[in-house]
Amino acid sequence: MASRRRTRLRPVKLVTVAGRFIEDGTAIDVSESGCRIRRFNADRVPARLAVYDEADNAFRLALVVWSRGPEIGVRFAGPPRPGTRADMHRLTGRFYAVTD
Repeated sequence: MASRRRTRLRPVKLVTVAGRFIEDGTAIDVSESGCRIRRFNADRVPARLAVYDEADNAFRLALVVWSRGPEIGVRFAGPPRPGTRADMHRLTGRFYAVTD
């Protein structure tokens, strides 16, 4: 089991495997194998998704392993992938949460 470390205000974005924005969140604690994320609502999310870490500008494919209200626990399913400039613009630029 990987050791966890608590984080402070570590913004993340949950996106589909295809890279489409789902919602914003905050990583509460992180390890090499996964993390706990506090979300802004308790709606269901896909069982497979990607976590975009804004501080590291990196994506990690992840599997949701538990859900309790607005918090979810995810297990990473691969190494981090650096975000591209287009990814950054799409997920952090103006109107990033507006869908077509």
